Amino acid sequence: MKKKLLSTTLFGLLLVPGLLFSEPGASSQWQGWQPYSPRPEISPEFSVRKKGGPEGKGGLVMRHGAKEGLFGAWSKTFEVEGDVHYRVTALAKDRKVKNARANRYVEVFFHDLNGKYVVDDRLGVHTRPMYPWDQPAGHKGWTKFTEIFQAPAKATHATVRLFLRWEPGGEVEWAGASFEKSPPRQPRKARLAAVNFRPRGGKTTLENCRMLTPFVEKAAARKADLVVFGECITTVGNGLDHVTGAEPIPGPCTEFLGTLSDKHDLYLVTTLFERVGHKVYNTAVMLGPDGGLVGKYRKLCLARGEYRRGVSPGSGFPVFETRFGKVGMMICFDVHMPEVARGIAAKGAEVIAMPIMGGHPALAKARAIENQIHLVTSTYSLNEDWMQTGIWDRAGELHARATTKDEVVIHEVDLSKQNFWRANVGDFRGRLRHERPPFELPE
Repeated sequence: MKKKLLSTTLFGLLLVPGLLFSEPGASSQWQGWQPYSPRPEISPEFSVRKKGGPEGKGGLVMRHGAKEGLFGAWSKTFEVEGDVHYRVTALAKDRKVKNARANRYVEVFFHDLNGKYVVDDRLGVHTRPMYPWDQPAGHKGWTKFTEIFQAPAKATHATVRLFLRWEPGGEVEWAGASFEKSPPRQPRKARLAAVNFRPRGGKTTLENCRMLTPFVEKAAARKADLVVFGECITTVGNGLDHVTGAEPIPGPCTEFLGTLSDKHDLYLVTTLFERVGHKVYNTAVMLGPDGGLVGKYRKLCLARGEYRRGVSPGSGFPVFETRFGKVGMMICFDVHMPEVARGIAAKGAEVIAMPIMGGHPALAKARAIENQIHLVTSTYSLNEDWMQTGIWDRAGELHARATTKDEVVIHEVDLSKQNFWRANVGDFRGRLRHERPPFELPE
């Protein structure tokens, strides 16, 4: 079936359950793209730059005047085949847009010939819109949106909309927009490992690190990509504390842990006390398959037992590229505060590694669901009412839970898969990017 634009007459009034979408009456149209707004009184100004875009091939412009609450999009409808995969792509460049993350976005929804949502067998209810995430701004300041979505079996059409909303004085130019058949998403499988191990009998930080060797070997034998150990692993059980056991990063312990990650071709995460001048931090480190320090995260939300002893808080929510996806780290009491996981997930993390002494397992479930991330937790407890060692999926389900001491547990995930968390929600991760509150977290 050939791709084509449905008639302007039909999609000037597009009916979907509970909503009436009306064309705002603007005359600007270009290559099948036409203006859209829910109501004429909140419609932005639409125009076409025929030599716009990063390559001078044309751009679709929306401007918001001083009036607040404007909401609109450029819209185009395509014929589709059910169960077939399609890639949507669009480039955006904004000016005087204060919250591009939330207010400049791309929406795709699948429907029938009459513009009505169809039942999506993956959800068991009518289809829900889908949203590709934006990538960091690239060439000449243009931001790229792109993702592959599978049309529901009963769908015959898809509408793509390029939005700008709620930005007084703002402007966005869209260019390079396309909607084309595509192969399915390539799987991105990752084998995530968590270890329930408490060092015993060591006398130095390095001796504690050496005790991790057999557990890394066990994880590697089961082809783990990422292995997570408990919090403050270098000072547990050896009489050292945040002062006597602190060291620089990189330092002796991270160098040794790097030899393990290098030898076994995996990523390794744990925490240790880091000294920087007069300051001491509780710092999570990630060592990579080449033995190098991929990155570190200093615990932001300190427990009172830490700050009362003079441990300093960190700042920022770093996220690191790995061979299987984007990974962030957080530590123990961070899980009690939603802002940390949210800040990490907002930067694109798909997996969060969390060494933890203890906490309520409901909090891990909540952080996984509300941020649509996989959470790998490593603790020292086996109490079923306390934090677990295991892997939590994006639906908040705990997999591969450790039930004995000195146990390595592994769960494989496919980061390429859409997660339709609840039927009435749809792909929640796609929505989070622009639907979470519009204030930004500190870098």
